[in-house]
Amino acid sequence: MSVKYSYIDYKGRRILYREFIEEVNIDDVIASFEEILDKEMLADDTCGIITDLRGVKLEVNPKVFKKISGYMKRNPELYKYKLAAITDSPKHVVLATLVSKLSSKLKVKPFSTYEASVEWMTEHCADKI
Repeated sequence: MSVKYSYIDYKGRRILYREFIEEVNIDDVIASFEEILDKEMLADDTCGIITDLRGVKLEVNPKVFKKISGYMKRNPELYKYKLAAITDSPKHVVLATLVSKLSSKLKVKPFSTYEASVEWMTEHCADKI
């Protein structure tokens, strides 16, 4: 798995930006979430995570949805963050949309551009507690 992490600064708050490169599977995505949590990359001033999947091959099927939904349910601390997915794949849009339906408290949304994801992510970001 190849993933790059960086931060976007916005009015004294941060957004974690992770970019996957080439081919990944759902276990790689979950391993990345584990790394983020283990390394405490989500400080109190972090609004959320933007995941860039553009140009990435990621298989999407019912098993993938089951794995990600199980992971999210076991890690409710992620519910307090916005989770944006930038993608150019209709399958990835469907996956992000289905994940967003797991709970009314979960804030997940797919985007086709970086700019749109940042705009959504930063709405109310400065007010986040």
